[in-house]
Amino acid sequence: MVAASRAGVSAGRVTRKNVASAPASADLAPWDQAKVTALAGQLADATQALNDTFYKQPPPGPGSMQSRSYHQLRQKIRMIRMEAGALSASLAKGEGHEETLPSYESLMQMVREARRDVQQLFSTLDVQQKATAARMVLNQISPYY
Repeated sequence: MVAASRAGVSAGRVTRKNVASAPASADLAPWDQAKVTALAGQLADATQALNDTFYKQPPPGPGSMQSRSYHQLRQKIRMIRMEAGALSASLAKGEGHEETLPSYESLMQMVREARRDVQQLFSTLDVQQKATAARMVLNQISPYY
């Protein structure tokens, strides 16, 4: 029991005081279904705008060093748009935090990767700005997750 106490475990529970990696659920904003649903709708719009802007960009020529990166980014953006739409629809149906958390986490990861890839692939700002706009909406949703 002494070893368990030192590890932050007592009577089968992990104490937040001793475990830095414990979830910070106490730091979350109170769940507001209407607000999160509205933000998810804005996110769906922002990701559609990102998708539309991306497809207006000329693809690299065949055999180009950037061709593969372009097609990978195109797939990421397509997945971001689809996941954002699914998150918005789930919230609109009344699904809450627990049910939609995996979609939110997936979106955060995909947007982070896509923003990095966009910066490396495109020198124009329009696609970068659309990726940043989507990330800004996700940042507004973040306090709820």
